[in-house]
Amino acid sequence: MYSEKNYIMWLNSLTSINVDAKQALIETMGSAQALWNSDRNEIAAAKILQEEKLELLIRSRYKYDIEKELNKLYHSGAEFYVPGDKKFPLQLTAMNEPPMGIYVIGKIPDDTYPMVSIVGSRRISDYGASVGHNIARELAEAGVTVVSGMAMGVDAIAHRGAIDGGGSTIAVLGTGVDVCYPVVNTNLYNEIKLNGCLISEFPLGTKAYKANFPYRNRIIAGLSKATVVVEATERSGSLITANKAIENSRIVMAVPGNVTSALSKGCNVLLRRGCIPVTCAQDILEDLGVKLVKKELKKSEKDLIPLAKDEKMLYDCISYEPISADELVERLRMDTREITCLLTMLELKGCIRRLSGQKVVRSL
Repeated sequence: MYSEKNYIMWLNSLTSINVDAKQALIETMGSAQALWNSDRNEIAAAKILQEEKLELLIRSRYKYDIEKELNKLYHSGAEFYVPGDKKFPLQLTAMNEPPMGIYVIGKIPDDTYPMVSIVGSRRISDYGASVGHNIARELAEAGVTVVSGMAMGVDAIAHRGAIDGGGSTIAVLGTGVDVCYPVVNTNLYNEIKLNGCLISEFPLGTKAYKANFPYRNRIIAGLSKATVVVEATERSGSLITANKAIENSRIVMAVPGNVTSALSKGCNVLLRRGCIPVTCAQDILEDLGVKLVKKELKKSEKDLIPLAKDEKMLYDCISYEPISADELVERLRMDTREITCLLTMLELKGCIRRLSGQKVVRSL
């Protein structure tokens, strides 16, 4: 009645049993379905699981309802892919400890161009926000898919940059694909569905547990030909992603930062270890052997947004480098209140983004 993939989905749901042990059980029993149908003594005889894990597996067969899980899959709009499926990314089969299967909402971009992950600290400086957004946007304009983890900080900036560049982006989650975490990224979560996809190896409904994120990070690294660290402290989780990339023979790059800043220590450590320094998308594309051919932004997207004369004048003074409201007042010789009002209008129209310290940058 059920397919082998359905039984793999069951086995995949046992997150406290590691992937290597699950694969060994499948190989020993012949298939995930055979494992489901095996009695306790047969599984114990394989000597793969300790008593505690064995009991967990046995009990799970009474609790796990395949039909119910398939209904949840259907109603969430998700798909479940396993190695061998056409839509299962080949990059994930060529890595250490590949996932048994992945849940996907959205469309996995094709692999015409290599995928690049952009990761970094949840706390982020204006410098990191500007550099991360610019790199992601320019990579997307060149056709590269940007991968990240949809966390606050660098991750969110990377996804936003890719979307602003008219390209594709993949968010690898440490929750179920039907769970948006953090909740503040709900709008971004919905946009990623339309401009790429959400991926997770965790069962639907899985909440955000700290232990999940290192596993999430290895998939970010596995999907990507190169991992770029924008800003990171010495204990940043993004260094786990970088280490997983190195373990899987992927390229690791880092953006140099201020040597006095705690947010740059992780990047500068990577550079000392021999990772490639990058300052812009062009550096990354050259190292990957990708020719930079910028796509025409759908009719210059800012031209599709009607701007009043003063709004256009102010917009033309704002670039992808942060600039403060005071600098704009001085440059345009306009009243502070007027600048503030015009900035609000530009933000409402989606033309600019506000950063900390009363600074702004272009969104389009």
